[in-house]
Amino acid sequence: MESSSSSSSSSSSSCSRWWYALFYFAMSITLAIIITTSFHSTPNSATPTQSSIKHQLSLTATHVLKSHGFNVIATLLHISPDLFLSSQQLTIFAIHDRAFSDSLVPSSALNPLLLYHIVPTKYTFQELLNKPQNSCLETLLRGKKTVVTRSSRRQRSVEINNVLISHPDLFVQGPVSIQGVLRPFASLSQDWDNLESPVCVSSLRQHHQRKLVPKNRIEWPRIIHLLRSKGYASFAMGLNSVIEGIIQDFKDLDSVTILAPPDLPFLASASPLLQRIVKFHMLPRRFSFTELTSLPEMASLRTLLDHKDLQITTSSCFSQIVAINGVEIASPDISASNKFVIHGISEVFPMEDEELSSVLG
Repeated sequence: MESSSSSSSSSSSSCSRWWYALFYFAMSITLAIIITTSFHSTPNSATPTQSSIKHQLSLTATHVLKSHGFNVIATLLHISPDLFLSSQQLTIFAIHDRAFSDSLVPSSALNPLLLYHIVPTKYTFQELLNKPQNSCLETLLRGKKTVVTRSSRRQRSVEINNVLISHPDLFVQGPVSIQGVLRPFASLSQDWDNLESPVCVSSLRQHHQRKLVPKNRIEWPRIIHLLRSKGYASFAMGLNSVIEGIIQDFKDLDSVTILAPPDLPFLASASPLLQRIVKFHMLPRRFSFTELTSLPEMASLRTLLDHKDLQITTSSCFSQIVAINGVEIASPDISASNKFVIHGISEVFPMEDEELSSVLG
């Protein structure tokens, strides 16, 4: 009986190993086809000597990856050394096998998944460690970025999209750097067309540092997070899309009032129109709800949109009702700090039709 049980266990273990082997092989073949297509270059673009050097690089990288549990990516690099034949520098964030074996990856998601984990610049772990928090990294997935969400020199740890670099400098040689991560930077079932871009505020921080101005004058990432968590996701998406332009236009802004509607129209529209709508719902000064109730009827409120002010249309200290341009503040003081306050309004402030048509062209 013991012999039979042992034989059964051995057979089960063997089947398991074969299953993983087949999984890794199938996954790697698919990825190899994708990456070869994505990085296709003109024939004979590399000399025999260059090809030999790059081929040796791929063999060395493959060995290192396999020895640390990155068999899927290792097999990909072995099957598709063309990745190393490209003259451009790359940083590859290699995903550990465990992430693939625990989840079923749709074949349509493999191409964007891989491209989203490749940065067209070579970064060592130390260089990533030196990057300021909220620095963005361009990826090979068109128009998509990842972001350094945490960096600690004392702990020598870096997180990209809240994913820890678990195996720093797995391979750094020639034009290629490989950093190991235990899970992908986005869900394996991610709708890549609707992947939100992160807020990149490192340029603002560097600007403040040069002028010896205190860092993080306004906590834009926190504001966007609070808007999402409080039920104003569409306005959060709109603000996230245009935040870099607002930062550039208002470098000295030190406080802000957000008047957030529950739904934001024209979210998929051209950036100039979306930026005008978002700016029209922001005041370059912090107004608590109590301060707004104390303002007289018809008082003017300057917005971030040039020459477009809002107006107090209903205000009562006794009934605690405030309306601006005919739109009621439905949820006052949702979130606040000494630099910002968020009020929820019942709907979007109306804008003149001719203004919208002029922006839309």
